[in-house]
Amino acid sequence: MDKTKMEEVHAWTKESGTNDLLRGVSGVRNVEYSFCPGEGWLAARYIFNDLDDMIAFPDSDGYKQARDAVLALPAYDSSRAPHEFKGFFLEDA
Repeated sequence: MDKTKMEEVHAWTKESGTNDLLRGVSGVRNVEYSFCPGEGWLAARYIFNDLDDMIAFPDSDGYKQARDAVLALPAYDSSRAPHEFKGFFLEDA
């Protein structure tokens, strides 16, 4: 994202409907967002019920619609490529 657009991106995450799209995907237990104004990264942290849900997530309609909405956001910085990190939530840590 454009790192100078934190307020706009924050408002968009609350108003765009992507929360409902992502939280409505079967197997998604939780979604949290973070914005880094120093670098402009918008992060979505997902917690899934199990590994199969995580594997199926990128093929879901909700994910695809939310991804397209992010790419269409005027504050989206298309000069950089998104990163993905997959890991396992260490609930007891």
